[in-house]
Amino acid sequence: MARYQAVLIDRPANWTPIALDDVPPEPGALGEVLAEADELFAALRAAMGYNRSPPAGAASRWAVVVEPGALGCTWRTARLCTPVRYQVAGIWWPLGWEPQSPLDVPNCVWRAQGAPAGENLDYPRAVAVARALNQQSLDHGATAWYVVLAVENEPLSQTVSYDAAGLETTVQVRRLHVVRPEEGSASGDCSYCPAQSFDCAKADWSTLEQTDRLVRQRHLVAGD
Repeated sequence: MARYQAVLIDRPANWTPIALDDVPPEPGALGEVLAEADELFAALRAAMGYNRSPPAGAASRWAVVVEPGALGCTWRTARLCTPVRYQVAGIWWPLGWEPQSPLDVPNCVWRAQGAPAGENLDYPRAVAVARALNQQSLDHGATAWYVVLAVENEPLSQTVSYDAAGLETTVQVRRLHVVRPEEGSASGDCSYCPAQSFDCAKADWSTLEQTDRLVRQRHLVAGD
């Protein structure tokens, strides 16, 4: 499990954030550690809470979330995790699982179907889309189910390669989190699942971490 920190940086005087987890285009040095957590959203809540209501005399400071000790693109000593992007992805519907609300997420979900390369949304919009799609699945007896994915800003790693035909291939490994919205009833009912002896039947989780390999390709032309 990664360890996250909410860290203070200088807030540029002429910069207007578009969200409470936004980051200045050219952030300065990392400063005081505001909070530490083993789970992304605990650190994110601390950072956003600070940004929403900074202490008296601290309006020139801004909080971001980083993974300390990891190589990042912005800082060599920490990987920048904010701003967090949200996407909606389809998952398999577990055998014997019954949701109690359109925002329930089964304990055993692990891999989303296909690459999570859909439209980037803010959190309220992502929750609304997942709710609407899952309500359709409930109303029409579909086998598809949808979850909200939180995607960290900077990738865990990135490699770029080229072939003789001028094809550039970029491979990024990104850390994702399957979110269990507070608006849902939790994990749903898995009492009819045949895998009652598995760990997933014994404990709930609030967010589930995984990684995804994202591949992008483009053909280079003269002048690129």
